[in-house]
Amino acid sequence: MNLRSRSPRSGWLRAGDGSIIRAADLIMGKKATEARKATMRNIRRARPSESERAFLRERASYEGSPYHKRNPGDFGLTPPASPRPDKTLCDEAGVTRRDAARVLFARAIDGGLASELTTPDGFPKQLWVVDDEGRVFEATYGGSALGRYHGYPVRRSDSLFSQVKEAWRER
Repeated sequence: MNLRSRSPRSGWLRAGDGSIIRAADLIMGKKATEARKATMRNIRRARPSESERAFLRERASYEGSPYHKRNPGDFGLTPPASPRPDKTLCDEAGVTRRDAARVLFARAIDGGLASELTTPDGFPKQLWVVDDEGRVFEATYGGSALGRYHGYPVRRSDSLFSQVKEAWRER
């Protein structure tokens, strides 16, 4: 692929044929890119009921992901041998302690911003929260055990960022 111009700040590249591609797509590989595109991230219109939130409080939990930490600190993680450069880092959003991440996860459940999609076991695929500084975080289902989520900051350039902030204000 002959890359004619690039804009590292925007994350987009112009190929020699004139097409525009995401820089992360070059890094991630075809399979990962297709999986990312297939992930639907739509905020559910109605807030989860109290019984749904009680289910999450009882059965869902946060576990960190080494892909979103520069310094794993007290998360009990081992950094991967080759971290993926397209991941957002909790460290840069000020979340450096496991307790702080768990507080955000609990606020996500109580705030009721959940995805339309759920797992067969009844867990929302994503939960969102806005912290006191206005930063948006997403918790995604799929950890080491049933009910586990990992979380990360959402970039301001992500179209979901403004949707989550607006929905958070409305709730």
